[in-house]
Amino acid sequence: MYKAVVFDFDGTIIDTEKHLYDIINKHLTKHNHEPVSLDFYTGSIGGAANDLHEYLEDKLGEALKEEIYTEHHETSKDLPIFEKIKNLMAYLKQRHIPMAIATSSYRASIEPAFKQLALDDYIDVVVGREDVAEVKPNPELYLTAVQALNYNPVNCLALEDSVNGATAAINAGLDVIVNTNKMTENQDFANVAYLNKDISTANIIANYFEA
Repeated sequence: MYKAVVFDFDGTIIDTEKHLYDIINKHLTKHNHEPVSLDFYTGSIGGAANDLHEYLEDKLGEALKEEIYTEHHETSKDLPIFEKIKNLMAYLKQRHIPMAIATSSYRASIEPAFKQLALDDYIDVVVGREDVAEVKPNPELYLTAVQALNYNPVNCLALEDSVNGATAAINAGLDVIVNTNKMTENQDFANVAYLNKDISTANIIANYFEA
């Protein structure tokens, strides 16, 4: 049985990836630019997204790029938590199993949604971009999170939605369950040694916490 769980945030707890993709293309279209392709966008998921940021700055400029992300962060707080994650968190809290978030986003960026969803009732530790030198797929976010939880990585389970995120968790020594969403379901996980993929909450609990 795992002693702690570390969640990714974007695309794992709430569907921020589709939300951001739609906002980006809304602004690009508004300013007479071609929308970004799904393939280009999904390649940035889970990591620093430098290519995406550079593209937006090239097309729109720094100020308009920041408008996109401000709108994204202010409106994503209204997105619902994935039911699977909500049920898993409720179970873990009942069992007194500590939880953390390891996100490539800045902590301040996820704070509106974090507060709206009352995640402080469940989450003990939040590690974000400002806490590490490198984000996913580098393992530093996960190493920092498990250190804050005071557990060995092998005793912790990670929940991720992307190749970048799952790679980071595995390289930090955690086992990973991948739960994809509509934006990551077609990513190539062939070289990712995940524990399981796209399984129900009931199966996660039965196989990894009560087996």
